[in-house]
Amino acid sequence: MTTVDVLLISRASLRYRQELVEREPPLTKAFEISPGIHLAAVKEDIARPVFYGCKFRDLEPGGDAVLYGFVRYNPPGRRWDEDQAISKALYLSHFIHAHEGGFEFAARIETDEGDRLIKVEPAHIVPPFARAYPCAGVERRWLRQAEAEELRNLIIAYDAARDYLKDKRVGMAVSLFSESPFIFHGRPRAALLAAALEGLVSTSAERAFKQFTVRVPALAAEVGLPQFDKAWAERMYKLRSKLAHGVPLLQAVDDEEIRRRRGDLETAMTEMDEILRQLLKRALLDRTFAERIQNAETHWPVAGKGCPACRAQNPNLIDIQCPTCGARWQ
Repeated sequence: MTTVDVLLISRASLRYRQELVEREPPLTKAFEISPGIHLAAVKEDIARPVFYGCKFRDLEPGGDAVLYGFVRYNPPGRRWDEDQAISKALYLSHFIHAHEGGFEFAARIETDEGDRLIKVEPAHIVPPFARAYPCAGVERRWLRQAEAEELRNLIIAYDAARDYLKDKRVGMAVSLFSESPFIFHGRPRAALLAAALEGLVSTSAERAFKQFTVRVPALAAEVGLPQFDKAWAERMYKLRSKLAHGVPLLQAVDDEEIRRRRGDLETAMTEMDEILRQLLKRALLDRTFAERIQNAETHWPVAGKGCPACRAQNPNLIDIQCPTCGARWQ
């Protein structure tokens, strides 16, 4: 008898995307992403009982067909993924590319000597983490073959960085971002993404807007995303403020205006999701980059609003040299 922990990803994400599947096909060959854990195909006669034994809902067409899965033979412990190695791999896979893999179809299975399924024990999963929801602007919603190797490298880097991350802003952003794919509703997800992005660059309670609009574009340029410039950062910070202060986002006079606002929110979430993915992946793989983020006030300094003597008389001071008395400050 063989014991296996599995977490399956269904083929439902391929529906209506045949041209994209042909251009960017999903993973098909088994690849070891961590010691003893593979991303691999799973036989249908094993996968189907797992889908129906674990499902939280009625399955959509194609939802009971397996695309690939996280597979671990002879796992430790008495229950599914007791050391959280598969869970870690799934969370980090969303740092590689947005996809629909959640925890819904997770189970410990047993097979006989002929590799025939004899037992399925569904994992104990918290319902909110059952499904992952790529942002509306994401077209490809699966992992490609080359991304399995990227995931392996990211897992290695994350394991090496865990102690470092404990008291760093990058560590908090990693924690927040890892939960974001499992949030369905737009407002709470947008608020979480905005909080993670601001948390990366904020080093002081003073001049929060300026810190965001100076440092976010600088970081975006370093990871090859120059489209996220100062104007974009200003829009995102204003959205962050509306979210934080309970301002209605989708109240409008007519349906057309509601659709426009909903589209703007979906675009903002897709863009924040992508910039965070690239920044955090780079920070996990490159300790020097992570240190630059941690010391943002040194690498991307933001001046105060004026020297103490003049600030009360002119709250709009933003220059490094006070135009009133000539004093300089950092």
